[in-house]
Formats: sequence, structure tokens, C-alpha cells
Amino acid sequence: MKLNIGLQIYTVRDEMGLGYDEVLKRIAEAGYTGVEMTYDPKNGEEVGKLLQKYSLKGLGAHIGIDAIENDFETVAAFLDNIGAKSVNLPSIGHLGSEEETKETAKRMDAAAKKLADLGYTLGFHNHTYEFETKYNGRTIIDIFFDETETLKFQVDVGWAYAAGADVPEVLNKIGGRLASIHIKDVDENNTPTEIGGGKVDYKTALDIAAGFGVEWGIVEQDSCVNYPPFESIKVSRDYIKTIN
Repeated sequence: MKLNIGLQIYTVRDEMGLGYDEVLKRIAEAGYTGVEMTYDPKNGEEVGKLLQKYSLKGLGAHIGIDAIENDFETVAAFLDNIGAKSVNLPSIGHLGSEEETKETAKRMDAAAKKLADLGYTLGFHNHTYEFETKYNGRTIIDIFFDETETLKFQVDVGWAYAAGADVPEVLNKIGGRLASIHIKDVDENNTPTEIGGGKVDYKTALDIAAGFGVEWGIVEQDSCVNYPPFESIKVSRDYIKTIN
């Protein structure tokens, strides 16, 4: 089974001055079929209409936990406008101890259970930090996984690789709790680059994710260093077509 391929709109943030219409049009022209948003509730209705205009699926959004806990009515309206049922926490901040990490896991899982009851899924998106930091032999990502039940995981494969994690092992462990994967490539210096231009074995990663029923791989490039953003995302999309 192949994954559908979307783009995290953060990748083209430097082009947002063009407006949503032009940006989403160019994302579709680059070969993507879905877009994961950053949180922009004031423009949710416009974005939803434009996603339909360009035959793009709304893949949810990166939204902070405070908004989810304290103003989910606005969050839900935004998600409904873009036709999505998925939320991912972009980060959770510094965690200074095992106990603080466990408490944070409980907090996220409580939010995930609340959202599940309302028909939405909540996932956690990692950076390198959650794989590099350990308490009593467990990484933060291990603690999050072990101490939660409902929370899903949006594994950013590039950051996991950059942190020295065994990517196939990570994906196989999380398994059925994978919400989606972020497709990011890094070079020998762990600097983000276009997909296929770095060191990550994405053929294996995509195959494992698909085997667990993951539907979407979402390209997220923190930097477009070799090409202008819209050319960069096409280079990445064209490479993914050769392996997926």
C-alpha cells in the first residue's frame, strides 16, 4: 500500500505573503494531495474553500496544547472548516525530570481522550530532543508512549534519525498508534535538505508506516536551502514518487 503525500504548510512559510490562494495552488501543482496547516482560526473558512478548489485534503493542524485544553470550541471550528479530524501537538517544551515527563504524558493523554470522545485524534510530533533526552534509561518519547493509551504519534522521521534513533525500530514500536509520519531528510551534518538528498532511508520508513495502516506521509522541510521553496517541495515530491 502506498501512502498519500501531503505537505506541512510551514515548509513554505516564507511565501505566505502571496496569500493562501496562490500558495495552495502551487502546492497542488507540485504534486501534493493534502495540506497540514499551522493554526490560523481567523482564516479557517477561506482555507477550507481553497482546499476544495484545488482538490487538496485538509490533514489537520499543528496546535498547542493550551488552545486544545482551553478553547477547543475554536479549534474544532477551524478543523471543521478545513475538513479535518486530526490535531498534532507541534512540541511540548522542556521537561526537566522523569516525573515532569510522566505528568506531561498524563496531560496529553487526558486531552487525547477528550478529543477522541468528540471524534478527533490527538498526536504528538517529535523533535530530536525527545529521543536524545533520557530519564532512568528511557527516552522522553519512550515515556510518552509507555505512560499514555489514547495519544497518537506523528513521528518526524528526519528528526528521529538526526537524534540517532533507529527509525525502523521506532516506527515498529509505535505501530498502530502512528497518526501519520513527517517526511524530513537531513544531510551528514543533520541539516534539513530536500527529500532524497539526505541520509534517511525513506523507502523503508514509508513501507513500515503503510504496513501499520498509516494513510499520510507529510513532507515538512524546516529549510529550503538548495532551491526556492516551491521548487524545493517539487524536488521532494518527485523523489518520493520513485519510492512510494
